[in-house]
Amino acid sequence: MKLSLKLRLTALAIAIVALALTSAWAVRTGWRQVAELTEGLRIAEHVDDAIVELQGELRRAERAEGADEWARFLARSRALETWITEQKPLLETEHERKLLDRIGADYARYLTNATGFVQRLGGGKLTEAEQRRTVELLDQLSEVRRQGVGQFLADSHGYIATLQKVNLALLVTIAAFAAWLLVTAYRGILVPLRQQLSESGTALEHARALASLGVLASGVAHEIRNPLTAIKARLYTHQKALPQDSPGREDCEFIGAEINRLEHIVREFLQFARPSEPQLAEVSPVGLLREVQELLAPELRQSSIELALDGAVGTAIQADAHQIKQVLINLVRNAAESIGEGGKITLRTRETRLAAGGERALALEVADTGKGIPTDVQQRLFDPFFTTKPSGTGLGLSIAARIVEKHAGALEFTTLPDRGTTFRIVLPIQRTA
Repeated sequence: MKLSLKLRLTALAIAIVALALTSAWAVRTGWRQVAELTEGLRIAEHVDDAIVELQGELRRAERAEGADEWARFLARSRALETWITEQKPLLETEHERKLLDRIGADYARYLTNATGFVQRLGGGKLTEAEQRRTVELLDQLSEVRRQGVGQFLADSHGYIATLQKVNLALLVTIAAFAAWLLVTAYRGILVPLRQQLSESGTALEHARALASLGVLASGVAHEIRNPLTAIKARLYTHQKALPQDSPGREDCEFIGAEINRLEHIVREFLQFARPSEPQLAEVSPVGLLREVQELLAPELRQSSIELALDGAVGTAIQADAHQIKQVLINLVRNAAESIGEGGKITLRTRETRLAAGGERALALEVADTGKGIPTDVQQRLFDPFFTTKPSGTGLGLSIAARIVEKHAGALEFTTLPDRGTTFRIVLPIQRTA
C-alpha cells in the first residue's frame, strides 16, 4: 500500500474518530445543559406563579379588617417554603440546587419578617407604619421573584452561548455537510429559542413595571380617596345649608362634579394597574354584540349615527362576558367620538388566526366611518395616560388592551385617513371535545 494512501486512510480515520468524539461531546454537553435549562424553567415558573399569588394575597389581607385573610396569607407563604424544601432532593444538577438554595435563603428571610409582622398585628385597619411594612414585604417578594426568574433568564443566555460554541466545533469537524446541518439547526431551533428568551425578558420587565405600578396605585388611591371622601361630606353638609336660589349652590355643584371626576380617574388608574382576572365561561359572540347594539343604539341615534350588526359568526368562545362587553362599549363610544355627527358603526365577527402562534381565533370588530387615526397618534395609541381628548384620562384603550391580553388575545386596529378605523378584539377559540 502506498504511503500517500496510508496517510489518507489514517487522516480519514482520525477525522472519523474526531467527528465521533466531537459529536459525543456535543451531545453530552447539549443534554446536560438542556436538563439544567428544564429544571431552571420548572423552578422559575413555580416561583413566579407562587410569588404573584402571594402578592395578591397580601394586597387582599391589607384591605381586610379581620384575621382570616392574614392567616390565609401566612399559610400560602409557608406552602412555598415547603415546596422549596421538597424540591432539593429531586433536582439532578448541582447548579440548580445552588439556585434553589439562594432562592430559599432569600425566601426564609422574607417568611421570618412576614410571620413576625402578622403576629404583631392588632385588629382593624392597618396603621400607616404597618402599611409601610406591607410595602416592604412586597419588595422582598419581588426580590425572591427576581432571583427565581431573572437568574433563570441569565443562565439561559449562557446556555445558548455554550451551544453556539458546540455548533462551531461541529462545523469545523464535519466541514461542508456539518455547515449545512448546523445552519438548518440554527435557523430552526436556536433563533426561535433566542427570540422566545428575549420576549420572556421583555415580558418580565413589563410585569415588574406593572407590579410596581400596582403598589403605587394602592398608595395613591388610599391617599386621594380619604380626603376626597371628607371633602365630599363637608360639601354635602354645606350645600344643604344654602338656600335653593343661593349663588353658592352652583359653586357647590361644580365642585361636586370635579370631585366625581377625580374619583373616576382614581378608579380607572386602579383598574389599569390591577385588572381583575377574567371569569371564563362559554359566550355567544353574536349575543354579546347584540347586547351592545341594543344598549348603545338609542344613544347614538341622537347624533344621527347608525349602529349596525353585520356578518356575525356563531362560533362560541371562552371569555368573561362582562369584561369583553366593557371593551366593546369603550370601542363603540370612541368610534362615535371619531365620527361626531352622521355616520355608521358596524359590529361584526369573523374567524381568523392569532398573530402569535397562528392559533384559530375569532375577531369581534368595531368598524366606523370616522376621520381615522393620525399617523403620529397610532404609535402611542395604547400608551397609558396618552390622550387627544381635552377631558380624557388616556387609560381607556390601555385598560381594554390589558383585558384582552388577560384573555390570551390581542387588540388590533387598521385605519385610513378620512375613511374610518376598525378595531378587532382577537380571542382564541376554545375547542371542546
